[in-house]
Amino acid sequence: MVKIRLCPKCMKPTLKAATNVSGWLAPDMYECRECKYIGKFHVIVDSKDYEEEMKKKSNDIKNSHQEG
Repeated sequence: MVKIRLCPKCMKPTLKAATNVSGWLAPDMYECRECKYIGKFHVIVDSKDYEEEMKKKSNDIKNSHQEG
């Protein structure tokens, strides 16, 4: 299983190491390219679960546009 790190603020998989010494000289810090969150915390999900959730959200959006 492949694990994906999600930003805890926007829930998108756009995290990167905040500094090039994260985890070595400094604690692990992450920065989100999407919402600019910076911090230690992140959400870890299985890639398969993430894909299924995105498909569900996409279908929900399509259905709400068709009803409206």
